[in-house]
Amino acid sequence: MTNEPQKTIEVTYFDGKVSTRREAMLSLVGERVTIVCDGEEQSYPATALQIPPAVGSIRRTIRLPDGGVCETSDHDFVAELEQHVGNGTKATLLHRWEKSLVLVAAALGGIALIVVLFMRFGVPALSRQAAFALPPAMESSMGRESLAVLDRLFTKPTKLPADRRAELTALFRRVAAAGGASPGCRIEFRNGGRIGANAFALPSGIVIITDQLVELAKHDDEIGAILSHELGHVRQRHALRHVLQNSATGLIMATLTGDLVSITSLAATLPTALVDASFSRTFEREADDAALAWMKNAGVPPHRYAEILGRLQAQLDARTGEAFDKKHPARNYLSTHPDTGDRIRRIMKDDRP
Repeated sequence: MTNEPQKTIEVTYFDGKVSTRREAMLSLVGERVTIVCDGEEQSYPATALQIPPAVGSIRRTIRLPDGGVCETSDHDFVAELEQHVGNGTKATLLHRWEKSLVLVAAALGGIALIVVLFMRFGVPALSRQAAFALPPAMESSMGRESLAVLDRLFTKPTKLPADRRAELTALFRRVAAAGGASPGCRIEFRNGGRIGANAFALPSGIVIITDQLVELAKHDDEIGAILSHELGHVRQRHALRHVLQNSATGLIMATLTGDLVSITSLAATLPTALVDASFSRTFEREADDAALAWMKNAGVPPHRYAEILGRLQAQLDARTGEAFDKKHPARNYLSTHPDTGDRIRRIMKDDRP
């Protein structure tokens, strides 16, 4: 009985010498495979065969030790043959998984979950690593280039009197010194033009404040709170991290390869991102914490900060004609600072005796 074929099937046979395809009969006899083609018979140990994994329902391939190849659509026979070759259980299991819609859907769901988790946690972590690994000289270059782009596209020369600029520069230096800012930090005054009342923190510690924001403030403590907020962005490198997080492909390459020079190409896009996009809640909370810390140390009541935020919100509401909505991105300071009401309530908690 051991010499009787366990099963015989018809296969397409290529002998590995010429490209001619021929029909042949393939039999599994014990632990050997026999091929009969054109009256000639060849026999091989089953363990000498190579059987590539199944792909869907396409024809299976059986590779012979002498270079020949057999093809068949009989998946059951090949599965049985795989048991003799030695990879049957694994191959059959993978093939069944591949044919299962439930398992395929589960695999796709798992991949989607991995992508979501990576974008939620991995990308921010990588952006922080890349931002803080940027050499100071490169960051300084990015700051200058970003300022130049802002001046070219959005802002105009300031109209503030020289004595007022001197007062605010002195205020900025006090705020920067209290927060431990780097010596290279500096303030720049600009007419906001169409972006209105606004302030920006650029790489290397350049903080821009517009004439319209200065005019809106009723007390220099309000401006000091805004400046300390922006310096909080500077210390945490939020601007650069924000752009990196929205350029995930470049971020991954820069982090994995160490090619931080390529990050400087973001300088041209960073100003537009600052004007148009919203910082994350985490970034805003960190920057607000910096403002609250400065006010506490300087003896400034937190309601000063809340008041100018409220005034900015009222101005924005007037320009949009309705309550603040991200669908109507009127350009002013709050257009890049989300959830103003929540921020004000959080600030006022620190104003309680």
